[in-house]
Amino acid sequence: MKFRSWFGFFLGLSLLGVGGVTGCADADYDQALKTAPQGISLDNIFTPGTTSNNQASVVTATNPTVTGTQAAKINNGKKQFGALWSTTDNVFDLTRNQSASMWLYFGNTGKKAADGMAFVLQNDDKGLAATPTFGKNISGETLGVWGVDTDKKQTTPDKLAATAIQNSWALEFDTHLNTSTNYGNTGDADSFDVGIAGPHIANNYPAAVDSYQMVRTSTLLPIYSVGYYATQDHAGVLKGDYTLLSNGSWHHLTLDWQAKSQQMTYTFNDKDPVTGKGQSGVSESAKLDLTEIDPKGTGQVRWGFTGATGDSYENNLVVMEEVPGLVDAQATATLTDMTTGKEIGDGDVMKGQDSFKLDYQLDYLTGKQSWQDVQAHLQVPEYLDVTAGKVTYADGTSTVVDVSQLTENQLTVKLTQALSASNQTAHVTLTGKAANLTAPVTVDAAASGFSAVNGVVTAETPVFMLNPTLELMAASLSGSSGQVDPGEDATMKGLVVVPEGVDLANRDMTIHSTLNGQARADFKIPDGTDPSSGRFDVTVAAADLQSGKNTLVTTVEDPYGNVSNAVTYTITVNRQLVFNTVAEKSSFENTTLTGTQQKVKRTLDWQVEILDTREAGAKWALQVTSTDFTRADGQKLAGTLSYYDGDDRTPISDTPIAVSQGEATGNDDLTNVVDDWDEDNGLLLEVNSAALQGKYSATVTWSLNNVPE
Repeated sequence: MKFRSWFGFFLGLSLLGVGGVTGCADADYDQALKTAPQGISLDNIFTPGTTSNNQASVVTATNPTVTGTQAAKINNGKKQFGALWSTTDNVFDLTRNQSASMWLYFGNTGKKAADGMAFVLQNDDKGLAATPTFGKNISGETLGVWGVDTDKKQTTPDKLAATAIQNSWALEFDTHLNTSTNYGNTGDADSFDVGIAGPHIANNYPAAVDSYQMVRTSTLLPIYSVGYYATQDHAGVLKGDYTLLSNGSWHHLTLDWQAKSQQMTYTFNDKDPVTGKGQSGVSESAKLDLTEIDPKGTGQVRWGFTGATGDSYENNLVVMEEVPGLVDAQATATLTDMTTGKEIGDGDVMKGQDSFKLDYQLDYLTGKQSWQDVQAHLQVPEYLDVTAGKVTYADGTSTVVDVSQLTENQLTVKLTQALSASNQTAHVTLTGKAANLTAPVTVDAAASGFSAVNGVVTAETPVFMLNPTLELMAASLSGSSGQVDPGEDATMKGLVVVPEGVDLANRDMTIHSTLNGQARADFKIPDGTDPSSGRFDVTVAAADLQSGKNTLVTTVEDPYGNVSNAVTYTITVNRQLVFNTVAEKSSFENTTLTGTQQKVKRTLDWQVEILDTREAGAKWALQVTSTDFTRADGQKLAGTLSYYDGDDRTPISDTPIAVSQGEATGNDDLTNVVDDWDEDNGLLLEVNSAALQGKYSATVTWSLNNVPE
């Protein structure tokens, strides 16, 4: 969501230029008015300065795409002074937060431009007649506000500061460098910009002595002579090359005054002059000393624009958008994906064919006037197809928007009600569907303007990604099911098909799958030999399979969030009754013969595990046989291997005997037979009194049998 706020801030201005040298329109002047951005009417906002040489006036913009827009013409010819000041009803209130925004034009002559203009706050006792004290010639260096350097003998800046507009603060837009430092240019107002590298924006107090320094210089010819030139201190400088100001484009300026901190922030080039979209711009702040501009503590100050030219000139014009205190309003644009219910912000994603709602909310905050006859100049973002619209006011009433008038994504809607303290809001709402695409696009922000004769605000939509809505078809090339033996991996071969004309490769597609309801790790389809085949394998490790039926569900997702149909593949693991683990070698404890009959215990390396994956109720029996225990030299052990079960003893021979049994539960039963034995039960070795010492071994064979019901 983005918004622009403004305070309607009007400078009453009459249409007359008064006396002096008359400027003449040129091709650049005409072009400036033909391309003027949307602004407001300046009637009763500015009034011309009352000096006899003032050439400033209000002119009408000729741009056919804007309505009700007037421009303040400060200068448009050589050797001109221009000043336009706010009317008595539109003074700048220093006790309240204030904001102003405007478009400035500085001609198109680049390095040849001269001299610029200034935004000025002043409480000069001369009021509308405030002006630098010129000599015979107008000094462009002063920009119509700074002191006049005409005396090469003045060693301190006191007299120079006294010639400036008094009790003032100026924000200058200086297009011409005045950097002479030789004796021949002392006292000729041509040294203010010493130390500055190019066109610039800066601020300071024109009537303050410490805003200037006098620099001594001398010459030996014709006789030794000493003179002084004045340099100007530049605070809060914004620098640039010769395209910064006089480049044939309109430049946006926003001023923000914070009364509590007494800080003025100026941000330059924060809107695109063609699209009206917001951009970062460059910014500086100045903490104002109110004793310099309002020494009587009135809390009010006159404001306006001044300019001056010499032998060179540029066309200096101002189009106002926001005037402090007149109308304080704001506009916000909100885009909502109605299919997902999600508000779309910068960098977010919307899908093609999703329904949307684009809502422009206008809020009247405060002001001297109601905001009336507002026209909404809507710039709808690309790829959003509008099908309906309406305007809804704070009182609940609404009007239908005729969207058939939408042309090239532009639509003008006139509000039928004024916004004021009693009717503070209006919503212009457009609905429709996003376009259907075959590839993703980035949808740029679109700036819409809401203009009336007493104020202009703008609102921007977010920059977002519009992804195509694609129908992906997935299928199993392995049929609907497959069987594997226990211990074997299972593989389903799959295929995904994308719509014709869509450029997607295997590596763009993500495989999602679940096994028996549990999510498995996602993976990308490898390119393989054919990176656009859409073929893929989903392999399930044997360890992840349970006996009997396993359900594998697979979907394919493209990079735009489109998901295919679900493919279900049944994997059957054949049921079985098997030895899971049997120790290859087991042993009995080392025993010292005593010449008597002895029972030898097992060590801990006996292991017999049975896995039964059959259905519940299936039974099994474990049998065992054994060969005789013999030494390596063939000597048989005088003893017997026996199976003990409590008080029952069964000798083990080559005839199988049952030593354990069980029944399947259907839950992949794992039975460790040895776990049921203790030191007096299970297989034990009996040694007779005639046994001879030595190391004996035998082969014990386990037999696992399915017991018929």
